[in-house]
Amino acid sequence: MSDSDTIVLAISLQKGGVGKTTTAINLGAALAERGFRTLIIDLDPQGNASSGLGVRPPEDAPTIAEVLRREETLDSIIEPTAEKNLFVAPAPTGQALAEVEAQLVAEMFPQPRLKDAIDACRADWDYVLLDCPPTLGRLTVNAFMAADAVLAPVQCQYFALEGLRDLSEVVKQVRQALNPTLEIAHYLLTMSEGSKKLSSEVEAELRSAYGKKVFRSSIPYNVKLAEAPSMERSVLKHASTSKGALAYRDVAKELSHGRTPKAR
Repeated sequence: MSDSDTIVLAISLQKGGVGKTTTAINLGAALAERGFRTLIIDLDPQGNASSGLGVRPPEDAPTIAEVLRREETLDSIIEPTAEKNLFVAPAPTGQALAEVEAQLVAEMFPQPRLKDAIDACRADWDYVLLDCPPTLGRLTVNAFMAADAVLAPVQCQYFALEGLRDLSEVVKQVRQALNPTLEIAHYLLTMSEGSKKLSSEVEAELRSAYGKKVFRSSIPYNVKLAEAPSMERSVLKHASTSKGALAYRDVAKELSHGRTPKAR
């Protein structure tokens, strides 16, 4: 992959509350702040990435659900956010995404619905971030089929480390059958309380196991990160100098090292 290629990252771990949506929103905002045209695709039925950036489509408006049903193109549903270079493909309200997942489960073989939709407008973006649901079901598998790599947010608790085993197994299965180049390329420590023994032990274990795949920067426990979604903006806009904002800027700098935004 050349420096000018679009990068599609699935942000996933099959455990709620580890910082998937927080990472999608704030890493996306930090990349956008660096000049990268960034799209967040909200695949979580809760729709928190959409609402957390102030994107609330009308009830009858097409969303990612219609894209997965192949009734709409991806570029036709994308909404701008209030933050420059940052866009969202919103999730629907209600049960529509759960209904789509049921349709996907009914398919004998998973179809690359999301991949096809992204490929049709891939050149428009520098980064595409897929905010996956907190389960490893067919919506997540569709995201893994579309992704170049997986970014796993790992809360600094041992239960999160256990969740990595399940994630690794699903990624292995997808790689063998559906996406031969897929890997967990990035691990991001979240909700770190660096002074506490447990956080330090989890961080040491993760770095020992995965080496340079673990971002040097970790995301601290930070009240401003928790407040930002209620303000319908990223923490970079809500509290620009907070520890959470600075940490996501550092992660974006690491992720995009050596890359420049596409000329447009």
